[in-house]
Amino acid sequence: MGGAAGHMNHPFDLDWVKSGSDLLDFFNRAKTFVEEARGGSVKIDGVNVSFKVVETPNGHEFAVDRGSMKEIDISGITVDRFAERFPPGHGMRRFVAQLLTILNAAIGDVEPELKALGMWDDPSMFLNTEYVEGKTNVTQYDENFLAIHGLNQFYQRVAKSGASKGNVRPGAERPTMVNPKNGKEVPIKDPSREVPYDPAVMARLIEKLRPYGEEYGFQIYGDVPTEAMADVDYTGALSEPLSIKISDDRTIKKSLGEWLQEARNPGYRSMKVRIIDNGDVKTMTWHPLHKDLYKTLSSGKQSVVDTVDEQDAEDAIYGTVFMHAARMLGNEMLKALTSPMGDVINHEGVVLRDEETFGTTKPVKITGEFIIGGTASDFQKASGAPVIMKEQEEDEDPVVDIEFEDDPMQGETVAIVPGAFKPPHMGHVNMVEQYAEVADRVIILISAPTKNARKLPNGKEITADHSRQIWNLFVGTNPKVEVYESSHASPINAAYEISGKAGQREKVAEKMGMDPISAGDTIILGASNKGGDATRWTGAERYVGDDLNLISPMESAVEPLMRSNGEPFSATDMRNFLGDAAANKKALQDFGGNNVDGILKILGLQSLEEISTMAGGNVQGAATSSKGKGPWVNSKEIKKDNEEEEERQRVDTRGALATLEEKIDLSLVDEVMRLIMTRGILQ
Repeated sequence: MGGAAGHMNHPFDLDWVKSGSDLLDFFNRAKTFVEEARGGSVKIDGVNVSFKVVETPNGHEFAVDRGSMKEIDISGITVDRFAERFPPGHGMRRFVAQLLTILNAAIGDVEPELKALGMWDDPSMFLNTEYVEGKTNVTQYDENFLAIHGLNQFYQRVAKSGASKGNVRPGAERPTMVNPKNGKEVPIKDPSREVPYDPAVMARLIEKLRPYGEEYGFQIYGDVPTEAMADVDYTGALSEPLSIKISDDRTIKKSLGEWLQEARNPGYRSMKVRIIDNGDVKTMTWHPLHKDLYKTLSSGKQSVVDTVDEQDAEDAIYGTVFMHAARMLGNEMLKALTSPMGDVINHEGVVLRDEETFGTTKPVKITGEFIIGGTASDFQKASGAPVIMKEQEEDEDPVVDIEFEDDPMQGETVAIVPGAFKPPHMGHVNMVEQYAEVADRVIILISAPTKNARKLPNGKEITADHSRQIWNLFVGTNPKVEVYESSHASPINAAYEISGKAGQREKVAEKMGMDPISAGDTIILGASNKGGDATRWTGAERYVGDDLNLISPMESAVEPLMRSNGEPFSATDMRNFLGDAAANKKALQDFGGNNVDGILKILGLQSLEEISTMAGGNVQGAATSSKGKGPWVNSKEIKKDNEEEEERQRVDTRGALATLEEKIDLSLVDEVMRLIMTRGILQ
């Protein structure tokens, strides 16, 4: 979820979960809660959309509100204004208009229910929904649907005085709810809270909406309830050993239950983490509950003393314990639950709501395996049920990767992914999809190199328009992703241009036909965490607008996808493979996924099917060059030019590339061992 609805807690995010015993207490409460059939709903992986009712000159209408302080969100994005909010290229443009059309067609019939819910004359109230169009990040649904999770209400906010004119008006007020306990504004990061409502009224609303949705090929659902099909049994998970490598010659092995008896919640304070990759040492700024730190320490790939400084050792160990407990106990919970949409282990998790039981008014999610990414569990593989498409974060993952978290009321999170993309491939797509999980917008910028244009082995240039068309093949259905062509030869400069000073970036955006980045927005500059890629953004703080919040590129860099043979993706390799598609069919499927024939068509090359037909004897005539040497003339020279250009682009950055290598002080081993022994972890 996320967006206007706010973020959902993991069990260890609850204020009262301060120790391992508290965490186990939570899971025992959850066990009783689901076994007694007191509630629980399937966590659906879709696009969060918030619908409210506004009064217009034409009467009451449904409108979308993304929860920002932009005037159009506060007023409401009505069906005649959606193009203002979502310009051409924006992924939400298509389905927002469709959903508003469906809802507005039904508004006369559902007026009594909207009044009963308090929505008719109060635009601070909104339906918290999830939109799903078949395939999501997690699984393959059988249909398109809109799931209405419940009713939320915005908190009152006032725009900061430094807001830029046009998009966020200084002093603009979102006239909404205040804290009902003391009548004051609630100092809270989330833009809204869930509010109680009559379930019978919501059920009638959904039932009335269904026939209107069906006319457009959509089903309308409420929360999908869960049901315990077996007792939840944590015994096996608690008895399973967890080994943590402290140093090269010391490993602690205890059962999960034993670890929980001594562990405390380390929270989200920042700390330096060293990741060793093929002898290279890369320093990250993570927190103890970071999924990648958990993966590193729980797998035994690195020791604690190699990974963190002395003062952070205990937090890193306990963070690993808490993540492991949430994962393993969560799996046991999900295994025991089913729903009208199938067994819950095949979905993203379960959502629990009960203030008395869990000590919070906010929903709590139990996600099991999904807490570390979309890794398919043994339960899914054994059941034959749909398995996760790829390793991927939860739909918003604000807790696991807290460095991406932003305040929606003060702006959006915008990820900018620039490049020549000659052509785009699955490595690029994976990066974009990772950023789409933590950002409100992902802007793909296609640069326009002026020298040594990228060419196929047959000499044909891959143009920016080719790249744009291929990107649309890959991400055309993702509502968060926008694709634009830049006039800049340098991808770096292209990104700085749209994220630069206020006034400048609005002019550039207007010229490019894109929604400008607004004051208060949080900026992520796309990069992988391999090979020093993030260092191309060295000095970025000098070029990104002062009114924007820049996340350090070293912190926001993502793990790159590797080819099936373990090698990295390369546009140069892809171009060479395209030179002989028939001989490189398997490799091209790595690069293009299910879109290989579409890519070949865009580039004016024969499809794999056509190539197969020719190989079978239906040859219509072979292509030849003007020099009579066939279509692959000068392929060596073209490959050399391509490689030289890629190297030039890597070096063409704002600042010299900085080395990431750091020496590990081996004296830390003794210091950390002494610290750990003193605090009793080895006892």
